[in-house]
Amino acid sequence: MFAVRTWFPRTALRTYATQPQPTAHPLVASLRAALKQSMLARTPDRTSVIKSILADIQTAAHSAGSSPSPLKTLASAISKRLDAAQTFRSSTPPRTDLADQYEQEAEVLREFVPQKGQPLSREELEKVVRQTLEDNQLKKAVGKDIGRIISLTMERTGDRADAKDVAAVVKSLELA
Repeated sequence: MFAVRTWFPRTALRTYATQPQPTAHPLVASLRAALKQSMLARTPDRTSVIKSILADIQTAAHSAGSSPSPLKTLASAISKRLDAAQTFRSSTPPRTDLADQYEQEAEVLREFVPQKGQPLSREELEKVVRQTLEDNQLKKAVGKDIGRIISLTMERTGDRADAKDVAAVVKSLELA
C-alpha cells in the first residue's frame, strides 16, 4: 500500500558565532567583542592571542567535572605566558625575541582582567542576583540552586562583593 509521508519544517533556532550566548560570562562576551574588533582592524597577533584564550576557556568548559571560572582560566594563561617569557630570558643563549613575544601576549590578556572597583552596594548586588536568576530562568533560588546562583553571581561581581554578602542577598531573595 501507500505510505503516508508527512513533512515537518525545522523550527530549531540557529545561533551564530557573532551572537553572544544569552548566559555567557561577561568576560567571554568582552573577549568575543574584542576578537571581532581585532579581526576588523586586521591585527593578526592580537587576534591569535584572543582566539587562544577563547579556545582555552571553551576547552575548560568541556573538560570532565566542573569547569573553572573564565577568570581563573585567564589568570592561568597570563601566568603561563609570563613563565615562558622568564624561561626564554634565562636560557642559554637568551631568546629575547620569544620572551618579548610572550610578554606582549600577556599584556594583551591583562586588558581583559577586571579592574578592582568600588564594592557593590546592597541594591546593586540585588540587581546582579536578580539578573543571574533571570538568566537561569528562575524566580528564586531554592535548595541546590542557592549554591549555583551564589557562584554564578560571584563570577559576575568578581572581587567587588564578598561571598557572605552575596549569600545573604540570595537567601533574602529566597524568603521574599
